Amino acid sequence: MSKYVDSITNLIFEGEEITSAQKAIKAKCLDCCAYSRDEVKLCTSNSCPLWPFRLGKNPYKKKREFTEEQLEARRARMHKLHEAKQAKRS
Repeated sequence: MSKYVDSITNLIFEGEEITSAQKAIKAKCLDCCAYSRDEVKLCTSNSCPLWPFRLGKNPYKKKREFTEEQLEARRARMHKLHEAKQAKRS
């Protein structure tokens, strides 16, 4: 398994194609920390521009808040999907 750039347009990390910015950040942080997940968590290099994102979340993204109507619509969609999945199994 390659942990490096396979080509300019085909980034591969641990056998998985890098298709998102978050996966690219994960790959870079692991590269910087000798491929140790524990070291990524313990990283003290807070001057690095990727440091706030190293744990897989965007700390600047606001949590979405839904109205009661939106929540009810989501519940209805999920219920419908669940019923369709159950019907498929039968």
